[in-house]
Amino acid sequence: MEGALDVLGMGDLTGKRVAIQGCGNVARPLMRNLLDKGVASIVASDIDQEPGCSNAQLAREEFAGLPVEISTVPMGDNSILFEDCDIVSPCAWGGVLDDDTVSRIQAKIVCGAANSQLADPSSDHGMQERGITYVPDFVANPMGIVNCADESSGRVGQLGTTEDPSISSRLGRDFEHSVYNCTVRVLEKASKDGITTPTAANTLADSYLTPHPIMGHRSKDIIAALVKDDWANSA
Repeated sequence: MEGALDVLGMGDLTGKRVAIQGCGNVARPLMRNLLDKGVASIVASDIDQEPGCSNAQLAREEFAGLPVEISTVPMGDNSILFEDCDIVSPCAWGGVLDDDTVSRIQAKIVCGAANSQLADPSSDHGMQERGITYVPDFVANPMGIVNCADESSGRVGQLGTTEDPSISSRLGRDFEHSVYNCTVRVLEKASKDGITTPTAANTLADSYLTPHPIMGHRSKDIIAALVKDDWANSA
């Protein structure tokens, strides 16, 4: 969100109004971070659930007395995306951005953590044409897969308070491939090349994977295993 705000010259998160779809284990930490950053208000919604297991109820309890408005909606209700706000953040289910929903978005920025937000991954459904800056989901929410990719090499400070640099570096602004810097790079490329942000993000991702970062040593191990197992003569 901060990267998009900077690219657009809209300042920082202070005083902004943010609409969040979802009140679950992704959205509630986001709400905490946004409040710490000084947003003016948050409006959020989640689906109706049984009492005692409602994400909306948990959010109401946690943020009572703070500028956070929580509502419940039927499954598939995307009306939260149409709020009059600075940023819309889909953090619930996928496929919520289509020709219909995008046509009713009032925010200047769409940036959330839900996977597969675009109903058609090959289209931004008119966001570029409408002047809406869309941060592709895999640009905004890469840390789950980063964590999985790093598991094989172990975790620094797993049991203590020491920060793991492979994680913390991606949450700052110094590392080339931090979330902030990747966001800025994608948005600037989209603007420069006159392409949508999903196209820009995929183009950059493809360039980083050529050649594939694993194949330099992994291919030798694979070939050696095939020879050892006499793969050519196997049934």
